[in-house]
Amino acid sequence: MKVDYGKESSEMIMADVLLWTFVILGFFVITVAYWVAAVALAPDWVERSCERFGRSPWRSFLLGAGVGIPLIAVGLGLANNGPPALKAFGIIGVLLVFLLGLGGSAGLCLRIGKGLVNPLDERQPWLRVKRGGIVLGLMVIFPVLGWFFVFPAALLTGIGAAILAWRDGRKGSEQ
Repeated sequence: MKVDYGKESSEMIMADVLLWTFVILGFFVITVAYWVAAVALAPDWVERSCERFGRSPWRSFLLGAGVGIPLIAVGLGLANNGPPALKAFGIIGVLLVFLLGLGGSAGLCLRIGKGLVNPLDERQPWLRVKRGGIVLGLMVIFPVLGWFFVFPAALLTGIGAAILAWRDGRKGSEQ
C-alpha cells in the first residue's frame, strides 16, 4: 500500500535544493565581498582591527557583545513594535551594527590570511583578506556550528575590534 503525501511531502524537489544552494552561495560571496570592500575602503582601520584580534580577542568580543547585542535588541524592538516613523530607524540601526561587525571582522579575515602566505601578497595585500575571508566564510556556512556560533562570534568580535581600532586610530592621530 502506497501512501500519497501530495504537495505537503517532506521530500525536497530539485528546485528546493537549488534554491537553498544558491541562497547559501550568495550569502557566502556577498559576505566575502564586504570583507574585501572594507580593506579596500579603510585599509588602516582593518589593519588596526587585525592587530586587535591578535592582542585582545576576548576584550574585543566582550566589548562587541556589550555594544552590539543591546543595539540590535533596540533596533529590532523599534522595527517590530515602534511607531511607523521609527520602524525604518530600527531596521537601519540593525543593518549599521551588522555593517560595523562585517567591517571589523575583515580584520579577522586579514589575521587568517596572514597565516596563509603567498608571494603575491606584497604587490596585492587585499588577497590576504580574500583568502582569509574564504576560509572564515566556509567556517560560517557550516550548518549549526557556523550559523549559530562562528558567525555571531565573528560579528560581535568584529564590532568590538572595529570600535577599539577606531579608538586606536584617534589616539594615533592626536599624538
